[in-house]
Amino acid sequence: MDVSSNAVTVTLEEARSFGAALVRAQGAPEDIAQDVAEHLVEADRVGYTSHGLSILGSYRKALDAGLLDPQGRAERVNDRGTLLAFEGHHGYGQHVGRDVFKQGIARTRERGQCILTLRNSHHLGRMGHYGEMCAHAGFVLLAFTNVIDRNPTVAPFGGAQARMTTNPLCFAGPLPDGRPPLIVDMATSTIAVNKARVLAAQGSEAPAGALIDAEGRATTNPGALFTDPPGALLPFGGHKGYALGLVAELLAGVLSGGGTIQPERPRRGAATNNLFALILDPQVDFQSDWRTHEVGAFIDYLLDTPPQPGVDRVQYPGEYEAGNRAKHATHLTFDAAIWQGLSTLAHDLSVPLPAHRTDPA
Repeated sequence: MDVSSNAVTVTLEEARSFGAALVRAQGAPEDIAQDVAEHLVEADRVGYTSHGLSILGSYRKALDAGLLDPQGRAERVNDRGTLLAFEGHHGYGQHVGRDVFKQGIARTRERGQCILTLRNSHHLGRMGHYGEMCAHAGFVLLAFTNVIDRNPTVAPFGGAQARMTTNPLCFAGPLPDGRPPLIVDMATSTIAVNKARVLAAQGSEAPAGALIDAEGRATTNPGALFTDPPGALLPFGGHKGYALGLVAELLAGVLSGGGTIQPERPRRGAATNNLFALILDPQVDFQSDWRTHEVGAFIDYLLDTPPQPGVDRVQYPGEYEAGNRAKHATHLTFDAAIWQGLSTLAHDLSVPLPAHRTDPA
């Protein structure tokens, strides 16, 4: 087992094969393993390490507890033309979500719009991945997700204990002139739980205003989220982020039928997601040329803003992901802590490590 204290670099192809092997070794069929690996590697590639291959360690705990079904697939349980409802059967979210959004995109091509709901999926992963799927199809996505079946992690505005979860929202859409799509993918907390986990593993501090400890006091120690009793994340933007998180909880939890995190529901320790999403064809009815021009002109107007001192330039949401994707066009680099975790998991599952290069610390 490689326990290098230095960063490690692997090719994208090796990373995908390695990820698929880890998932396959835990009982998933080939197509599910490939979908999970592709999603996780892309998360690493676009700069979201917290939702990349490193998350497989926590998924193993859910598998061992019987809270993640490695063979679970999406089942369509309602079809009303422009409304599709799905049951996720606690399958890997990266596969379940891909299947659900593929069907939603196909229905949008037929009808011009589609409302999607999904209940009881294991962790869906990076929601921007599905936003990119929709945007590359020429469509606009607005999606809300809640998290159940585990303890709350986010305090309501003014509260000293967690009562909610990170409840992400995602907006995505295509942009003209060959630009990367607009991708807004954010937790309604200041940072995600997995981001706090990565910061704690790296020995780094969390941003000010992101966390409180178990007594409700502000802290920058990300480890405060994992103490017993635990601290809590805070909503971004104070009462505004709290309100958006509440909306996500109700739309995703109630309209999907999957439920909210209220205490009558079990909290067994798995990240189970419910989803409410709307996919639209922005060019379905009229004035498509005008709409294309208007979007492009507005983005140009934003990008032409003089930057503040110390800022290179103004960007739009989605450029960060596109820049990282170009930067990591052929290889990924994992820091020592993340590689150590992946090496341990691979050893435990008798999966060989991929060919890699060890880089100076």
